[in-house]
Amino acid sequence: MKISYDKWYPVVQPNPPTQSEVFAKRVERLDAERALNTQIAQQVKKFHQYEYEIYEYRMRQITLNIDITNLKREIDKLV
Repeated sequence: MKISYDKWYPVVQPNPPTQSEVFAKRVERLDAERALNTQIAQQVKKFHQYEYEIYEYRMRQITLNIDITNLKREIDKLV
């Protein structure tokens, strides 16, 4: 007796995704991309803020060094 595979292992035909399923997957994908882009934008903004703070700090140091040098010159003139 020959056993049919259809009897013991029914063949399941793949159902093509419906339009609503495709739309839901697309919405999920776009939401994930938007969340990632938002996160990247926040990190870039924070990086630029830190970069500006470092720039300001360095400019303050340079300004103080110039002021100190000028004061030393004035003291040297008086002496």
